[in-house]
Amino acid sequence: MKIDLHCHTKKAKKGDAKSRNVTPVLFREKIELADVKIVAITNHNIFDLAQYNELRTAVNDICQVWPGIEIDVKGETNYHLIIVTKPEDANKFSVTTELFFGDETPDSSLHTLEDVCNSYCEFDAIFIPHFHDKKPAISERDKEKLLELVGDSSRVFIEPRNHRTLGVLANKDMSVLIGSDVQDWNSYEECTFADLRLPVGNFSELLLLARRDTTVVETLLSKKPPILLTGRPHKSVELPISIYPDVNIIFGQKGTGKTEILKSLYEEMLKSGKNCKKYIASERSDDFSALTNTKDMELDLEKVHAESCEAEFQFLAVWTDSNPTLFSGYIDWSKTKGNSNNKSRMKITEAVHDSFHRSADFSMHKADADSIRKIESLIQKINLDSYMAIEEVQILSQLLDKLQLTITGLRENDLVNQYASQLTNWSIDTIKALADKSSDTVSRPSTAGLIGFVDNRIDLLRVVHKILKNLSVNEYNERVKIGSLDGKGDIFINYKYRMVCPEERRDNFPGQKITVLREIKEKLIYLKDHIFDVDIATQVAEIVTLCAENNINSVRPFLGRSKQIITADGQEYTPSNGEKGILLLEHTLHGDADAYFLDEPELGMGNSYIDTDIRPLISALAKRRKYVVVATHNANIAVRTLPYMSIFRTHENGVYKTYIGNPFDDRLRNINDISEEKSWTEESMHSLEGGREAFYERKDIYESRSNQS
Repeated sequence: MKIDLHCHTKKAKKGDAKSRNVTPVLFREKIELADVKIVAITNHNIFDLAQYNELRTAVNDICQVWPGIEIDVKGETNYHLIIVTKPEDANKFSVTTELFFGDETPDSSLHTLEDVCNSYCEFDAIFIPHFHDKKPAISERDKEKLLELVGDSSRVFIEPRNHRTLGVLANKDMSVLIGSDVQDWNSYEECTFADLRLPVGNFSELLLLARRDTTVVETLLSKKPPILLTGRPHKSVELPISIYPDVNIIFGQKGTGKTEILKSLYEEMLKSGKNCKKYIASERSDDFSALTNTKDMELDLEKVHAESCEAEFQFLAVWTDSNPTLFSGYIDWSKTKGNSNNKSRMKITEAVHDSFHRSADFSMHKADADSIRKIESLIQKINLDSYMAIEEVQILSQLLDKLQLTITGLRENDLVNQYASQLTNWSIDTIKALADKSSDTVSRPSTAGLIGFVDNRIDLLRVVHKILKNLSVNEYNERVKIGSLDGKGDIFINYKYRMVCPEERRDNFPGQKITVLREIKEKLIYLKDHIFDVDIATQVAEIVTLCAENNINSVRPFLGRSKQIITADGQEYTPSNGEKGILLLEHTLHGDADAYFLDEPELGMGNSYIDTDIRPLISALAKRRKYVVVATHNANIAVRTLPYMSIFRTHENGVYKTYIGNPFDDRLRNINDISEEKSWTEESMHSLEGGREAFYERKDIYESRSNQS
């Protein structure tokens, strides 16, 4: 939930930009675009009640508007102090502000902290001074004075300049808020905003949340109802654990079963029917190998726009050669034709075969008949009423019926002519055979056989051409981003589909011998180039035998599948072990799932990378109400994500204990003894990345870098 408690709506001081002035229309447009749900109007040394009411009305259905002011305060070094109160006190706040500033102008106003607190003490307000690298900033001594004068530390927040400093200060258990401090309303949505992990409904809820009121925290947490799972640090130990659709952290001492708990929660979540992804740092090498395995690549010929050619392989399986008539048949006919006067009177014994030639349209009619059947089958799967009017559906149906009848009619004529010719020739051959048997003669050969021989070989050539055409289609490449590497840019997995060729590897054809596939292809090429050779039937038989022995009845087994890791420019790249971890982790977090389980994602990673790249991804998943469970020793993950659920494991004096809680009420309760509690802040500092000293060392390092910049 985005909130902005440092927002300017007008040019108040001479140094302010005119672009801070905003109209109600622009105010609404930008608030909605930035998706800010709470905004406090805090102009320099002035509170304009009329403008406040106007802007509040403009966004009353999409955003809460709270009254506030930014005051110049005199101290060890002069600084700015923001005061924000609840909207119910807007009128009273306006009166107090007018009395406090009197005739002063925003540029001439400068007041002591005591005067400010005395004037605004009647309000249950929030006080936010600029701090550290946010200039002009309050000093440490004046900050302590502010805490003393307000008397309630939960109502004092500090505002740094950026999120990096905010993270360090938050790790130090300071109450931190960051606002837009908008300079130009035309680019308001590009400003930096605070993001509440627990969305509050009003000003009072924010105060109670800041005070870590247990009832309010539990109420706000319940807005994301958890799922109850069983965690198992050991197969004989069962722990009931509530996992929220948000960030859930497992941390604690080494050797306390954190990884085992995470894995058991993963298994439990899978059983509940959720789609889950996991990253186990210790298993990343094997998991990366699995990521590049081709088992998930289907034998999909559509990828390369190839046909299966099952009919063509069936044609090869039953093909037989048709040879021309031997010349000796004509000699025998000539020698015996005068042996029977009765036969000589049977002129049919001199007849030759009817010469049936397939027209150019014969194959086209057959292909079109097959196509229209497929089209009608596909259309039947579509609910046409969802896309077309009833009249249009009827017209489409009528047109398809007409097309089918026309094609079917032409196809029937083709077949009638073909079968009539075949029947005629069969009749001639049958009569000749009977006459020869009764007369001790040899009838004239019905055909020289050359046309049949050529037609048979051409049919074979046509089939071979089609198979080879589909074995020579262009390869298909599909790249999927898996992550980014410093200095290398985006890294992809390239899914490659390619028909068998000399440079293909055998493991790209699971279940097939690549040598057999290559041999079949070579023999098909030989057939194409030697279609009229004498021994062609032997070559066909060898192909048929190879296909039968290797269960090949289409071009599908010839489709090779492989994966390569490539850079954005298409060059193959071999990542190091550390880079594999980075890519696998990013791939896991970018994957679409209901739940994500990460075990020590920081292992082998730089702390800066974890904080700037991985932590935002985890937080983004939480905003989408995904279940994110992380076992970690990294403070940036365990602390800065502000987890809804923390599972803390200890091992003391031979006894294992499990505590659950959250940072919002700063409590960790023993799962077996709710009366035993620990401080979430203290335990997180103690257990994560070297303890309290490491937190403060990180603060010093960041501060040093900030000063240098």
